[in-house]
Amino acid sequence: MKVLVIHGAGRNMRGKSQVEIFGPMTLPEYDARICQMPPHSIPRRAFLGACLAGGTLPVLVGCRTAPLPTFQELPGDGVPIYLIAGGWHTEIALPIHAIHGPLRALTSDFPGAQYLVFGWGERNYYMARAPTFDDAVRALFPGPAVLLVTPLDRPPRDSRADAQLFELGLPMAGLDPLSNHLWAAFEKSGDGTPRRLAAGPGPGSVFYVATGTYSSSYTCNTWTAEALRVGGIPVTPAGVVFAGQLTDQLRSAPATVRLQK
Repeated sequence: MKVLVIHGAGRNMRGKSQVEIFGPMTLPEYDARICQMPPHSIPRRAFLGACLAGGTLPVLVGCRTAPLPTFQELPGDGVPIYLIAGGWHTEIALPIHAIHGPLRALTSDFPGAQYLVFGWGERNYYMARAPTFDDAVRALFPGPAVLLVTPLDRPPRDSRADAQLFELGLPMAGLDPLSNHLWAAFEKSGDGTPRRLAAGPGPGSVFYVATGTYSSSYTCNTWTAEALRVGGIPVTPAGVVFAGQLTDQLRSAPATVRLQK
């Protein structure tokens, strides 16, 4: 195969572009070639890796930065939950008191937690301590999923300072549907309990076997959008692949969201 890279050609060729063809070579060889680029080219390598990891290779044009939103008031009868957006990945954080139904049993795995953060993703990439370029490329193809549950002892706004946070007003009527939806995302053992895979990367976090299949058209962000919609947040998972395609919806959702940075 050949890998085609098109990029800006720099100050002296303003308004023009440069084309580089790396091929024929394997993707690991391509990654090694990029690693040999001079320092000013490193952001381009990081960008390509991030887009691949998010399942974005077929539609790189979708990678963009949205304008900062204005603050909006949360509904008075809403239960505050959080959407956490870190780079290309999104997660949902629920306060312990908002976890209902069978999902409540999971809280016993995390004594002392005030919040649980739920993130769904491609199993091999998500569980890799240091994901490689090969891991990112494999994540573009359909594969098994995993759930990462991370306990927090304080609100996400105080513990996830490096992420973009949306505080959402979940309707009271949405508590049970959202909890049941999340519970269904856990693959169960013979005794009906979620199947644990391994310790997660954060303190006290745990990886669990997840239902569903990750692919370039159904990513962590699609999964997050589905869960929010089930809970009554006015978003649609249709067409959501990138984090920005979900956060853009939240920015325009009237009286349901407040951004915290």
